[in-house]
Amino acid sequence: MKNSDVFIAAHGQDDNVGDPALRRAMLDGLALGRRRHILVGTASHAYINALGLRADDVTYKSRREWQLAAFRHALLGRAAFVSNAGEIQLNRRRLRINRVDRLLVGLIRLRGGAAITTGLGVRNPSGSPSAMLTSLSRACQITTWRDEESRRFARSGSVRPDWAFALGSSGDDLKPDGRALLVVSMRGDTADLTAEWREAVAELQSGLDLELVIVSQVERDVERGDQIGADLGANVHPWHAGDHLAAEADLREVYRRARVVVSDRLHVLIFAATEGAVPLYLPNVESSKIPRTMAAAGLVEHHVSPSDERLVERVATLVAEQTMLVTRVENARAQLRELSAAMNALISGGGAR
Repeated sequence: MKNSDVFIAAHGQDDNVGDPALRRAMLDGLALGRRRHILVGTASHAYINALGLRADDVTYKSRREWQLAAFRHALLGRAAFVSNAGEIQLNRRRLRINRVDRLLVGLIRLRGGAAITTGLGVRNPSGSPSAMLTSLSRACQITTWRDEESRRFARSGSVRPDWAFALGSSGDDLKPDGRALLVVSMRGDTADLTAEWREAVAELQSGLDLELVIVSQVERDVERGDQIGADLGANVHPWHAGDHLAAEADLREVYRRARVVVSDRLHVLIFAATEGAVPLYLPNVESSKIPRTMAAAGLVEHHVSPSDERLVERVATLVAEQTMLVTRVENARAQLRELSAAMNALISGGGAR
């Protein structure tokens, strides 16, 4: 394979600390020695800085300019493709993107290049499968999804944990000692929190004898966090505006002091797990996304209903089995290291198939 430039999509939600983090995990160590062309969209400096880009990376705000550059390199046989990671919605816009990506991947493969789809999850993997999504993912030499339902829906590839599991602490920082917090972080764009949900959190705090702290990992959740703090008499940890890396480091420090982290945000729960806190999906409004994504890392029992009469008992069992959580996080990281190595081998020409 020629010395290909690598075209990678890495845009995401600009106010969400988890979005650049999971893409940083994918980008870390990818395509060493190759020029990388990164689609960042209209992201802020805070988002782009949190991607951990290299000094020689070329960034693009315009998808069209990124695509044109990719096609030019592909025509010369000097392009590789890596999809964005994270959630996708199968709307008309995504169909247009997939059509162009399919043409690009077809040309890259024709000229002997590498094409990779990795870390994707379909928001609603139900109904009739998308023929274009299936065609695109099957055209890639490596295709991984972050949950089994998305893989079945696309009828291609394999399942690997979300890339964000590759981040976080290891060793002594994952031990259960010295954890005195019950941390809560909830979405601000869903229905008002029910009395039953509030009572469940209060029951957990009392039953586990923990200090309640409220955090937000997404800026648009701050108002909801303030509301929870006022309703439950809890300390509200301030939002770290304007610097996603600093915000991530600050939140991770809180999670390292937490015994349990309650959230309906996927990457709050993944960050918590990678810092040794027990992640608990305690939904105010049920969604399948979090249970199916956490299941890919073996965390299938971390979903409890606020109405569960054995709530405290179930969570206390998860706390007692915290070492099992750490083992599963380390297993997820091993899978992602293996995937990263396979991606690099393919891009360098050693794993072409």
